[in-house]
Amino acid sequence: MIKYVYHNKKYLRKCPFCNIILEYTNKKNRNFADKKRKLCRSCTQKEVQRRPEIILHNKNKGIKLSKKYSGTGNPFYGKKHSDKTKEKIRKFQQALDKKHNPIFQSKEFREKSIRVGKANGMYGRNFYDVWLKKYGRIEADRKMQKLRKKRSINMIGNKNPMYGKSPPKGSGGGWSGWYKKWFFRSLRELSYMINIIEKKKYKWESAENNKFQIKYIDFNEHDRTYKPDFLLNDKTLIEVKPKKLMETPNNIRKKEAAINFCKKNNLEYKIVDIKIIEIDKIIKLFLNKQIKFTKKYQDRIKKIIKNRHDRNERNLR
Repeated sequence: MIKYVYHNKKYLRKCPFCNIILEYTNKKNRNFADKKRKLCRSCTQKEVQRRPEIILHNKNKGIKLSKKYSGTGNPFYGKKHSDKTKEKIRKFQQALDKKHNPIFQSKEFREKSIRVGKANGMYGRNFYDVWLKKYGRIEADRKMQKLRKKRSINMIGNKNPMYGKSPPKGSGGGWSGWYKKWFFRSLRELSYMINIIEKKKYKWESAENNKFQIKYIDFNEHDRTYKPDFLLNDKTLIEVKPKKLMETPNNIRKKEAAINFCKKNNLEYKIVDIKIIEIDKIIKLFLNKQIKFTKKYQDRIKKIIKNRHDRNERNLR
């Protein structure tokens, strides 16, 4: 059953899209609009402007007006502003410019116009909170999804500020840290260091630097860069990766680009998988101070050790 709002003998209903209160002069019009789920004027206009035929019409109209008023079609074509008009424009611009207007430079004005902390209108809020209050949940979710998509597009490939740069130490989702002053970004890299490089006494260096930066185009046709994990004996680039991820579309493209890079630089390229060392060995190396994890995983390994200690105490009771 629909519940209506009565206020000062006016017939009211909510816009089904933005939840704004709409007023009607009589009950019949209100009920008809509610039955048809009619939108408010603002939402109707937005819906109309999103129609493909309207977008195309506006685009064609803009092209026609641009041609009509360009060159000799412009009413101001061949004319110039008088010195008097130029002076008026200059003074008006100076009045708007904070650098030239002494009012905006005064200490009192700056103190009154401060927008830091709680004085800021957006303090404790974000875009979604504002949209939720103004338009309702459906439109707020749509706007947020559109904003995320736009941000994602603006940060893809060479548009990303980190494009071509090595990721900071400790970034990413893998267990990262130092083993005898060698930095690793995952437990697989750590396992490769201990069970292959150290055991077989290979000469090696990290390949995660600009010298071994490989450019490739990903599955979505975006420019990307990639750096392997190790260089062994000055001739073999090694990428440590789980076997299940080796044949994904992006990793296949990475592999092709890396092989071409190695051919040009007289190198070899190998992708290897390795069994991760047991947690008991990791704990032993950590307690012997041979491994130092980044802060996030330092706390996690301490928690694992504590839980094991508590479990052993309970079993002894």
